[in-house]
Amino acid sequence: MKRKEMQISVNEIVEIAFGTLLNQPSISFFNQICDEVNEIKQGDLFVANHLKKSPQEVQKEIEEAVQRGAFGILFSGNIAMSDPEVAWISVEDLEQSLIRIARHYLIVGNKILFLLNPDEYQIASQIIMPKKNLDCYCGSLVQLVRYILTSEVAYILYCNARLNLDSLPKNQQEIKLLSQDKMEDSNLPFAINSYSLFGIKIFYKTLDYEIPLPKLFIQPLARVARFCEEYSLEVQMGNLNGITSFKPLYLDERGFISKPGATNKVLLACMDINLYEQYLAYFTMYAKWAHLMLFVPQIYQEIYAPYAEVRCFENHQELFEQLMHEKYNFALTLGVPTEKFEERFSYRPNEQNLFEYAHLEDIKSQNLEDKGNQ
Repeated sequence: MKRKEMQISVNEIVEIAFGTLLNQPSISFFNQICDEVNEIKQGDLFVANHLKKSPQEVQKEIEEAVQRGAFGILFSGNIAMSDPEVAWISVEDLEQSLIRIARHYLIVGNKILFLLNPDEYQIASQIIMPKKNLDCYCGSLVQLVRYILTSEVAYILYCNARLNLDSLPKNQQEIKLLSQDKMEDSNLPFAINSYSLFGIKIFYKTLDYEIPLPKLFIQPLARVARFCEEYSLEVQMGNLNGITSFKPLYLDERGFISKPGATNKVLLACMDINLYEQYLAYFTMYAKWAHLMLFVPQIYQEIYAPYAEVRCFENHQELFEQLMHEKYNFALTLGVPTEKFEERFSYRPNEQNLFEYAHLEDIKSQNLEDKGNQ
């Protein structure tokens, strides 16, 4: 649910962000805050984010934002100021300034922000039943501030994978983290009936559920369930269909993704090296019967060679070929997202192999020859 956007005082932003207003423009309010140049509207405060951008790219975005009607620029570092009627606000640490701005408007709006890591967020957004005063939101800090200003919900479950949760103030009334204390099996909010390599069976509030998560993810599932109990949120465990951190792909003999259990070759992709090592330990411990192979960039060969059979790759195509032809039960790949494998190995009925193409060309030639003889 949305409400009418409110104006933001220039002096208020400068004070909250611990910033310095480098000029004296005639404007006194911003209509909204934005970090995407193509979304700038007249009267907005544009946040110039240096993350993964060169100084030249940032300067170009600032110039375009001013041309589109931005009333202010919030930035850190050195930039070239242009229009004197634009409010140029310099801050030492852009991320910390945005966190302070978010906290301020949470307090003004009497809202509570719950910070979740990506696994917790994906679980929560699937199993928590809709509620009028609660919503899930994932986006940049600037987009979060915009959401806080325009949304009427009182409780916001927020995820930002780029945000270092340890850098945030602790024990604040307006910003809370889920407790990261490990729960023993006896203290879990559900009973575990059984484990399998790729899932768990639990008993939760009078019902049995088969959850498509391995034992590795019991703790984030338990933290979300405990949070829901604490805030009296209704949960439907049956809605959980997995998370992106754990998405096994089953490859058939032709190299296409197949249904679970239909093949004995399973691929698991991972971008985070810490999670990759957790997977390695997990499969080493619970799948001793299986042929495990590790597919990693060349620089990791010596690190992982003592633990399993290693194959190195220099590019995606080389990796794809290895996955097609090597013999294994489980393949753990590092440094390539799951989406790349889904694009490469998904079956497309309209695609034709070279043999089929050649066969069609022979038929076409024969038809032309027959017509010529008529």
